[in-house]
Amino acid sequence: MRSIALPSRPRFLSSPVGARLLVVALACLALVTTFARDAAAVGAFKLKSTEATEVSGAWHIYVTIELPKAPLTAHQTMKFNFTKTMAYERALIDGHNEPVLNRQALQNQTPTVESQDVDFADPSGKIFKGTRFDFGLTRTRGYEAGEYKVEVKTSDGVSVGSSTTLILKGDNPVVDRRAIAFNAKDSSVKKVEAHDAGVKKDDDNTPAANNNMGEVTPTGTAAPFIPKEGFEKTSEEEIKTRPGGCGCDVPGTTPVGALFWLAPLAAVAAFARLRRRSRA
Repeated sequence: MRSIALPSRPRFLSSPVGARLLVVALACLALVTTFARDAAAVGAFKLKSTEATEVSGAWHIYVTIELPKAPLTAHQTMKFNFTKTMAYERALIDGHNEPVLNRQALQNQTPTVESQDVDFADPSGKIFKGTRFDFGLTRTRGYEAGEYKVEVKTSDGVSVGSSTTLILKGDNPVVDRRAIAFNAKDSSVKKVEAHDAGVKKDDDNTPAANNNMGEVTPTGTAAPFIPKEGFEKTSEEEIKTRPGGCGCDVPGTTPVGALFWLAPLAAVAAFARLRRRSRA
């Protein structure tokens, strides 16, 4: 009968120190595995459809959320993070009569957070670990047609499930990216390259065409910077004076009022002179 040699026991396991080290290593491995399992078991998040059609300027989103266990309260605040990853631009370009759709990939975009109060209870009040929830995204909140990465987190920042991609379908405002164009049938318009396309031809008799230096000849008279009305005095600025004299005498002139006092005196003097002559 043939004997089978069994593998020998490692030497470090034979010593007490080696056995203790093995036990500690197994405990650490079990601890890491437990935490990894807990990190992966944060629930699940799923969209009913990864595409949503715009209706009256809004997109209706239907989601299913499942937590690892039923929460303590029926209503939980959940944060839905929408990060734009692809922009849908409708642009008018040369050679096309209709807008052309351009898909532009985006990076390092700031997510838009929608805080929603999610109910995990039924009408009877019993709380469950999973629920279905729906809400709307509007253009007034900054959303537009494009692709978004959706993440769900609890109020304390714990992620629920894994992220998913949501496509918002709709027509964004048209952007005009055509070059400046003029009427090519007009004989006075010439077609040239670069920025001066569409400049009309100048007549040979114009001053600009005859001036080799390119100087501009002034024509006409410009209005003054300050109109003539600005130099006229207003009624408030004029000095108002009282009509008539100042009431004082001027040397070398006889006031008219003094003649009325001298007339009676002259009459008395004349009368006295005649009386003396009659006595004589």
